[in-house]
Amino acid sequence: VPRRGFGMRPPREGDFWAFRYSMLTMSTTIVFAVPYIFGTMVKMYTEWQKNEDLRKLVEKEKIQSELNFLKTQINPHFLFNSLNTIYSLSVKQSTDTSEAIINLSELMRYMLYEADKKLVPLAKELEYIKSYVALQRLRLANSENVTLKISGEEKGKVIPPLLFISFIENAFKYGTDYNGKSSVKINLSIRNESIQLYVKNIIGSFKAKTKSSGVGLENVRNRLKYLYPDAHVLNIIDDGKTYTVDLTLNLKNHELHNH
Repeated sequence: VPRRGFGMRPPREGDFWAFRYSMLTMSTTIVFAVPYIFGTMVKMYTEWQKNEDLRKLVEKEKIQSELNFLKTQINPHFLFNSLNTIYSLSVKQSTDTSEAIINLSELMRYMLYEADKKLVPLAKELEYIKSYVALQRLRLANSENVTLKISGEEKGKVIPPLLFISFIENAFKYGTDYNGKSSVKINLSIRNESIQLYVKNIIGSFKAKTKSSGVGLENVRNRLKYLYPDAHVLNIIDDGKTYTVDLTLNLKNHELHNH
C-alpha cells in the first residue's frame, strides 16, 4: 500500500463547500471593487486633464505676454532709426525731407493700426517694407546698389506684423559707409507653402558697438521661437565683409503659436 506524503490527508466533504465559499467571497469583492477602481481611475484622469488644460492655458498666456512685450520693443526701436534718417536729410537741407516725412507717416499709420494684430495680410506687410526701403533710399547718397525684389503670389497669405523689418533695418544700419554708399540686397520669395527672406549687405567701415544695436535681431529671434516653433529655418553668416540673413517660414500644416 503506497504511503501518503507527510502532512497530507484525504479530502473531506466540507472542503468543497469551503472552497466554493472562498470563491464566492472573492467574486463578490471583485464585483464591488472594480467599479470603485474604475471610478478612481476616471477621477484621476479627469483631474490630470484639468491640470494639463490649466498648464497649457498658463503657458499660452505667458507666451502671449512675452510676444506683447517684444512688440512694444519694436516700435520705439524703429521710430528712433527712422527719425535719425529724417534728421540726416534735414541737416543736408535735402528736398527729399518732405517726402521722407510722408513715408514715415505711412509707416507709423501701419504700426498704429496693424502692428497690434496677431496676423496681417502679407500684402500689407510687403507695402510696409517697400515704404521703409524707399525711406532709406532717400537718406543714401548712392542707392543704386540697393535692391528689393519680391516674387510670388501674396494673396490669401497672412503673417505676424513687423517680422522681417529687423533684418532689413540691420542691413541698412551696417551696410552703409561714412560716404553714404550702400550695398543692400533684399529678396522675398513667396511660395505655396513657405516664405523666404534673403538679405545681404556689405559690412561698412562704421559699425556701432553698443548693446542696443542687437536689440532688433534678438527680438525677432525670440518672436520666431514663439510664433514658428519647429517651422522656421534661420541662417546668419558674417564673414567680416558681408552679412547674410536667410530666413524661411514653413506655412504647411502650421498654426501660429499665438493664434
